[in-house]
Parts: sequence; C-alpha cells; structure tokens
Amino acid sequence: MEEDNKNLSDDYLHEPDERLKWRESYYFNWIDYENKLSGFSTLGIVPNEKKREFVFILFIDNKREVYYREPELENYIKSEIDNMLSDKKLTYNMIESLEEWEIKYNSRKYNFKIKFKNRHEPYYFGKDSSASWHQHFESSGIITGSLLLKNGKKFNINCYGQRDKSWGYRDWHQFEKWYAGHFQFDDWSSGFRKDYLKGRVEVSGYIWNGSNTIPLKNVKIKVKYDKDAFNSPLITDYLLIDKNGNTHNIQAKRMENNSFMRFAREFEDGYTELFEQMAIMTDKETGKIGTGMSEELRTKFS
Repeated sequence: MEEDNKNLSDDYLHEPDERLKWRESYYFNWIDYENKLSGFSTLGIVPNEKKREFVFILFIDNKREVYYREPELENYIKSEIDNMLSDKKLTYNMIESLEEWEIKYNSRKYNFKIKFKNRHEPYYFGKDSSASWHQHFESSGIITGSLLLKNGKKFNINCYGQRDKSWGYRDWHQFEKWYAGHFQFDDWSSGFRKDYLKGRVEVSGYIWNGSNTIPLKNVKIKVKYDKDAFNSPLITDYLLIDKNGNTHNIQAKRMENNSFMRFAREFEDGYTELFEQMAIMTDKETGKIGTGMSEELRTKFS
C-alpha cells in the first residue's frame, strides 16, 4: 500500500541489518523512441559485503555498451553518501532528494549525461511488499540530456524513463520467478512487480493517471519467447487492473533485437536468470504508442 507522506531522507542511506546480502539500490532507465536509444543504470551499495556495484547499459544502433564494476566499500558512513555515488566512469548526483538526479557516464566511445526529473511523487510499494526489499518506491520521469559519440555525432535526449529505490535483504534465488514492468505514455504511467514465491503470488505497484497514483490489484501476463539459446522473452502482453477496476491492455515488444540484457547467477541448487528489455509499448485498446521496460526472472533448479 502506498504511504501517505514521502520521506526526503529515503533517497539517502539507511541503517543495514546484520544480513550479508542487505543492499541499498538505485535504478534508472530511459527509452528514447525517436533516436532508438535506450538503457538503464543501477548502483548497489552492499555494506556488509563491503562493496558497491556499478552497472551501466546503453543500447544504440542495435548494439550494447555494457559497464559493470564492483569497487570496494571501505567505510560505510551514512552521512557520506556522495563519496559512494561515483567511480572512474559512472557518476550519480542527487540534485534534489526524491525529485531530480543526474547520471554521467564517460568511456572511450561515449560521453553520456542525463537528468531525471519526476513526473509524479514517488509511489511506495509498501513495507515488505516483496521478499526482495524492506522498502521500495518508484516514479516515472522526464529524461533530458545528451549522448556524444567518439566520431563527434551528438544525440539530444528527451524522453521518459523510470527510477526506483529499494533497501533491505536481497536474494534472487528464493523466487521461482517474477515479472516487473515500467510503462510510459504521455498521459499515464505504471510500475509493478509480480512475485512467485513458495506457492504464493504477490502483486505490488501502481498506475499514475496523470493526477493520482492508484494501487494495482492484479497484473495478468502472457509471454511469447524468442528462439534464441536462452529462450528470451520477446513479446509480453499485460493486463493491468487497478483497485478501482480500471484496466490497461498493453503489449510490450523489444525495441530492437539487441535491446535487452540477460544476467545469470549460480547457486548450489541451480541458477537464476534475469532478462531486462527496453520495449515499445502498444495500448491494444487505444492504439497509442509508449515506451518502457519489461522484465522477467526465473530460477532453474539442477
């Protein structure tokens, strides 16, 4: 359930518990339909393992730029968050808590810089709404910025995207599967998670109708898979149903052949794989076109 009042301190750091996999995560994505340019970036702070995780993925010209690094976290001092938000190539800058962020990425091939500004107040999914977090919030945003290529070509970025923030114990392998999605249209947006865990199915998330955020009651999902080596999700149909009975019937199709990533992690009983793809969203009832992210996790047991 959504919380009544936003807490500006929630964009800062929280006190970890004693569990090794306790994690504070920042996530942002962007999907520029006109430039066929998309991507996502995440920063994980894992104080009990004394590390940070920097991830930056850029999809352009049907190619991927992938950056992943795990620098050490020498000292976890909550008041010194600024020291934890940057490494050699990737930098996060909190301009205004729960309102506006800046992301910069510089490499041999790309000079990328965007600002994310909220379209609506963050929506809190509710305490312990998923086994993946203690707290989690999301918001749709307006993305502005630029991408400069090494050959001098420049793209001006002006599109929609999504951000989320979560903190708490994180263990992928406990889930049989989950689905998550971000839907961006000019007059509405949505973010959700549907977990399958220990025989339970749990849905959390919202629809923003341009004025208010309304909790989701259910999400019905049907997936068409690719014929590649990983049986990757290719097209996903979603029926979003909010608590008032309003519905959105959406089809998400991968933006380009290579505009997705597969992450896999092994554990003693098998492995878990996560597919995240940047998608063109089609409202099957109105014909309107939007953009967004479509995600599926599944665990394979030996």
